[in-house]
Amino acid sequence: MTHPPRHRRVVDPAVAATAFAVLALALWFGGGRPRPAIQGLPSPGALTTWGLPVVRLVHDACAVATVGVLLAAVVLAPASGRAVMRSAGAWALGWAASAAVTEVLTLSDFLGLPPGDALRSGALSAFLFYIPQGQAFLTVTVAALMVAAGSLLPHGPRHRSALVRPALLAVAVLAVLPPAYVGHSASAADHNLAVLSLMAHVAAVALWVGGLYALVAHLRAAPGLTVAVRRFSTLALGCFAAVGTSGALNAWVRLGSLPLLWQSRYGLLVLAKVAALAVLCWFGWRHRRRTIGAMESGVARAPFLRLACGEIAVMAGTLGLAVALGRTPPPPTEAAAHQHDALGYALPALTPGTLATEVRPDPIALLLLAAALAAYLAGVRRLSRAASPGDGERWPAGRTASWVAGLVVLGYATSGGVAAYAPAVFSAHAAQYALLGAVGPVLLVFGAPVTLWRRAHPGSEPFAGPAGRALSHPVTVLALYALPYPVLYLTGLFGHAQPSLALRLAAQAVVTVTAVLFLTVAAGVDPLPHAIRPQVRAWILTGAIAVRAWTGLAVLAGPPQAPEWYAALELPWAPDRAADQQLGALLGTGATVAVLAGLLALLLVRQRAARAGAVSGPGRIRQTGRGPSSRGR
Repeated sequence: MTHPPRHRRVVDPAVAATAFAVLALALWFGGGRPRPAIQGLPSPGALTTWGLPVVRLVHDACAVATVGVLLAAVVLAPASGRAVMRSAGAWALGWAASAAVTEVLTLSDFLGLPPGDALRSGALSAFLFYIPQGQAFLTVTVAALMVAAGSLLPHGPRHRSALVRPALLAVAVLAVLPPAYVGHSASAADHNLAVLSLMAHVAAVALWVGGLYALVAHLRAAPGLTVAVRRFSTLALGCFAAVGTSGALNAWVRLGSLPLLWQSRYGLLVLAKVAALAVLCWFGWRHRRRTIGAMESGVARAPFLRLACGEIAVMAGTLGLAVALGRTPPPPTEAAAHQHDALGYALPALTPGTLATEVRPDPIALLLLAAALAAYLAGVRRLSRAASPGDGERWPAGRTASWVAGLVVLGYATSGGVAAYAPAVFSAHAAQYALLGAVGPVLLVFGAPVTLWRRAHPGSEPFAGPAGRALSHPVTVLALYALPYPVLYLTGLFGHAQPSLALRLAAQAVVTVTAVLFLTVAAGVDPLPHAIRPQVRAWILTGAIAVRAWTGLAVLAGPPQAPEWYAALELPWAPDRAADQQLGALLGTGATVAVLAGLLALLLVRQRAARAGAVSGPGRIRQTGRGPSSRGR
């Protein structure tokens, strides 16, 4: 990486000045500016009132830069050297420091005391470990320090570096989410939907803004800039769609009606963000129409870099606007009729019809599923372009249909009727886990995504390296797939997971990812780094069936699951909890075991057919061999 040119000394201060100017203006307009203290009432003081949004802007900028630089090192320019990783480590240190300062100022704001008095009050430890805002920024501080340590320390051999960098990127992306989980959206009328949409919004912004910053700041003189820009252009288009969709959804939940967009200061700030997004859309269109083509033709990089600097300035101003929006009180909205406080949304009586008609969109899951669909179809398209007319190597339509069907099943399980009732009814939860842990993943596996990847990207291997071999080992995948169920249901963890959106999301992710990994190894549709005998596949399927059946029987005959949670819901139409738990144990376990048993039966049939072919094959070879010999004689 070469040193940036001199004009960057002007660009960087201009970008920072834009962000802070927009922040100050939006705070003044939205009502977040300091107000005269009222005698007799606690006040955190001007230092906290002004300092908290300023530090929060620095915090967000450091987080975005950390994510973007790691994105450059992992996706945009994997061959980038240690200098890029050291830059990510420096940004992560700034991220951790600003998160720690944010904790102190948030405590000051929380107690209504100046920062010094708040620290001397002795409430810091309780704030960090028992108050959601303190827990969130403590998590961010620890995660940012982990990213800093992982980025600054040497990684050793190249294969280890290829494993560490994606892990650091994943930690950094996850670390931007906790503040969104405890922000204004957590108190919105439909808080689950508001929180999920904001988390998706924040993650997409971090990747989009941070990726563009990394291109300009660290890859501008790299020989592979054109390739990196093309890769980022595809990512930026997806992030733009995700930011716009999730932002609109979050604004709708917060405002509740269209007129409040222009009748409230909060709504007017939202409209300002919409205008900024439109400007960024123009930048993206300009890049795609002009600057990227100029780079690919070898004309010049300067037009792209100039336009990108202007785009970053607009992005910086939008970050300042977002921080000010977080300090602006939204207009009061009426709760939905019959809304349940514990669930955060209205839920009609459970019927087969409502399972089909109720919708609870999970923006994070839907965005991930959309990305999986786009990546798969891009691979199919790439193979189609490479195949000559009449070539038999075209990708089978049945595999594509299986992949799409699997994504549809997962989409329904995370955003359909079963997702709406899963937190409130155990049988719906069990059905959801059967779809996430068996039905959807097995359809994805029969889509042969690993084979598609290898054909679309010759020479690449998804399971390359020691980590890939370990993750694809039969014992490893069996343990990863089977253990979450007894841990969830037989240790009391389920009672803590049902009331917590974060734990529910984590559990769903674990169930889905481990199922896909396990079934990829067990089904044998895709090639793996090491050969696995059919007998071994049959044994791990049998082991998974045994563990799932045992866990299901324990739930069927065991004590009530999460009794305090279901009692606190007080749903007037709630089914009998004991009978519903038994139904859920039978339904969830039965569906999962049926899928695994069907896969086992298919494996045994193929194994028997292979043995029959091996027995009859030599005879056919000998018979074929005698024909030409006899004709020759």
